[in-house]
Amino acid sequence: MGTTFHGPSPWPHITRAIRTRGARYAAIGYLGQDAPALLPLRAGDLLVVNASKAAIRAHATSPAALAYYLNKGVRVLSSPTLHAKVIVTNTRAVIGSANASENSTLADDAVVITDDPDIIASVRKFIDSLDEITEVDQVFLDDAILEWEIGRAVPLPGVTGRVRIETDFLPTPVTRMFVKHAVDYEPTRTEQQVLDELRGRHHSRGGPAAKYQLESLRLDRPSGVKRGDVIVFVSADDEWIYAPAVVVSDPMKIPRSGGAVLYFLRLRTGLSPLPLPGAEKALTDLGHPGSRLRTDHYVRSPGLRSALLGLWDL
Repeated sequence: MGTTFHGPSPWPHITRAIRTRGARYAAIGYLGQDAPALLPLRAGDLLVVNASKAAIRAHATSPAALAYYLNKGVRVLSSPTLHAKVIVTNTRAVIGSANASENSTLADDAVVITDDPDIIASVRKFIDSLDEITEVDQVFLDDAILEWEIGRAVPLPGVTGRVRIETDFLPTPVTRMFVKHAVDYEPTRTEQQVLDELRGRHHSRGGPAAKYQLESLRLDRPSGVKRGDVIVFVSADDEWIYAPAVVVSDPMKIPRSGGAVLYFLRLRTGLSPLPLPGAEKALTDLGHPGSRLRTDHYVRSPGLRSALLGLWDL
């Protein structure tokens, strides 16, 4: 096999590489709820993870994933300082940046997989030398579940909030679309910091122009909106219609807001808003006289969804 590099989507390679006989040893910083599908461990394996209170409260490490591995007979340990992502078997070592989570499958992660005996031995030694270790048992798990319920999902770039929509920009096909009126909303300081980091607003000068940008959507209460939905916004005064945005996060509860939730949206730069009357006429000419762009609604018609995207040649 030798040594191979895999990125920006390394998890299929990781999963295949560790399907070997003998015990597996993994030190993975954070586990999402879908970790078991990515990291198939079994009885006799060892897993070290950052299951600190901070990680659990931020929903970076899932108690459900911890419980799954415990039930499988995996020995699970928690190290509050762990940030590494390494796995070792009897014949291979995996070294890289990938957490075991859905967000890692969407982010641009990378790993090196090798059968070099010296590196295999070094990775095993690294895992064995980790300190500040706590055994994850049922008591630990019960506490973790309480911490999870107390906390809330906090988008952490590279951990729980770095997302990338496949197929360039829009889902393929677009099966769920909403028309909503834009409402002015001033993000909190925390929300603005997250937006700034995800947007890469503080990048250095030079380099390619940004193709996408992130914005936030605040709703006063949970709704039917979910990750992957497409939203077309109309200005509050019904003068403009804005290019489609894609929902790229699950709803996040906003503390002390009376039940309001926050979503992150991905927009493609360079798509200008259009005058609403002109858009309505264009849709009527295409056979959609009842486009209802002045009313918030779920767009059920596949033809109307396609026609709306076509306003921006999407």
